[in-house]
Amino acid sequence: MPESVSSRRYPQDAWCPDRLLAHRLPLDALLMRLPAARPADTMMALAAGLLAAAPATVHAQRERAIVRAESFGGTTVERPAGTVGRDSYTQQGVQVQLSHRVVREQGRSIVLLGGQWRGVQVALPQPSGAREPNTLTTLHVAAADLMLLRTVGERHTVVGVLRPGLYGESVRAEGALFVDRIVSPRTTVGAGLSYGSAYGRLLPIPVVHVLSRVSRRVLVDALLPARGDVWWMPRRGLDLGVNASLAGAQYGLSTAPQVAGANQLWLANATVGPQARWSPGGGKWQVTADAGFTVLRRLEYARDGRSVADLAPGNVPYARLGLQRLF
Repeated sequence: MPESVSSRRYPQDAWCPDRLLAHRLPLDALLMRLPAARPADTMMALAAGLLAAAPATVHAQRERAIVRAESFGGTTVERPAGTVGRDSYTQQGVQVQLSHRVVREQGRSIVLLGGQWRGVQVALPQPSGAREPNTLTTLHVAAADLMLLRTVGERHTVVGVLRPGLYGESVRAEGALFVDRIVSPRTTVGAGLSYGSAYGRLLPIPVVHVLSRVSRRVLVDALLPARGDVWWMPRRGLDLGVNASLAGAQYGLSTAPQVAGANQLWLANATVGPQARWSPGGGKWQVTADAGFTVLRRLEYARDGRSVADLAPGNVPYARLGLQRLF
């Protein structure tokens, strides 16, 4: 198999970005739903990070399996008229993701087949007269992850993503199309368009990707506006950094009981904080962790794409912990 561009430009003792980027690839970020959250968020839009260091052959790594959990602090919300519920709004979530990679044409084409499940438990207001007004609501996403990566020439990689599945009580598909280009031995930029709900609302969103190896131990990786990461690698198997990300989803709601006549829930969190990932023995397993504060939040009831009640939750601290295995 031909030598990858990334291995030629980044010797092993410099820790090639293919390996470093594997942590930030949940398709949420890539589908601009991105978060699964990286706790990780994702998936907010495309697999730009996957390709950034390997234009001639796509030998990049990605998560084979992910298990992550997150928790947000409690805050007050503005309950719609005619509803009851808890005094404090809370949110917790769990993500499970599995993937299988198929390599073709000596690495110039890669197909990723997989699926993921996400569960979010929130303390939502209930209609007046509800038998259990303080009950927690669980929202689910269960979707297939289909991704095609194809190198074109020596500098470009095209990525297509499709994620059909169940989002709350709605069946739909989200997706993205992205192109990356190497502009220098240490920098890759890309652009594309995603159709997803990272903002809590299903929208077409343009994205820009920037990957730059600033120095031997510092890596900047951003998929704007979904996320931005700065990583410092003090030693092999340990990466420390700062992350800003936006993760959310548009959930379909059941017909009964309804709050304010809503059939959709828009939920999203923008977060900022430190992060770390540790590979025991420098192997394929990684423990990931991040914590910080939300800076923007969305929690709205909507009907047919129109907001009918904004619960306006306040900003709170959050924490995420995960375990993943790379290809």
